Amino acid sequence: MKAPRGFRFPFGAFLVLIFLILKIFDLPKKEGTMFHRRNWITMAVVILGLAMFVPFAEAQRQEHETIMCFAETFTVVHFSPEVTIMGFDGKGITQSTHSNKLFDNFTFHFVGASKIMDGKYSSHALSKNMGPDGDFIVWEVYGDSESGMTSKPIYGTEKWKGVKGESKGKVITAGKPIAQGTLQVCQKWVGWTELPK
Repeated sequence: MKAPRGFRFPFGAFLVLIFLILKIFDLPKKEGTMFHRRNWITMAVVILGLAMFVPFAEAQRQEHETIMCFAETFTVVHFSPEVTIMGFDGKGITQSTHSNKLFDNFTFHFVGASKIMDGKYSSHALSKNMGPDGDFIVWEVYGDSESGMTSKPIYGTEKWKGVKGESKGKVITAGKPIAQGTLQVCQKWVGWTELPK
């Protein structure tokens, strides 16, 4: 019999159950002990039954899938065939493509830096992603040309306090820059978040 989803068998009750089982088999085999043995068995069964249905707090985990579109400006700090260093600043909006609509209509503002060295790209950024109610999450975003983009929440306000998670992203479309020193991009992000209950 399985415990309901979101429930856990408590370790303490498991230890008590083991003790009771050992006690049952350790009872002296004398006349008159059968009643005591039955009591121990009944107690063990009751504890096991209760423990299977006692709720324990679990984190609330949710999957998300989003499209994030933004305009970005960048400043080249250094450019050479060996290494290129630039800073960037962008703002945009999120559309959820998941049925739970998590992060739908979140707006975001990010800043970061990137480098291209030996033909390999890497970047690091921080992004403030704010919901329509004003509560927000700060995500740390990092990536490179080999492993792609990854983001993890490092701070949350109000209902997002204590948030954990991870998201993987990729560029799905990028238009011709409307002005010099800018980028217009859409990315797809898929991942999960978890909140303490």
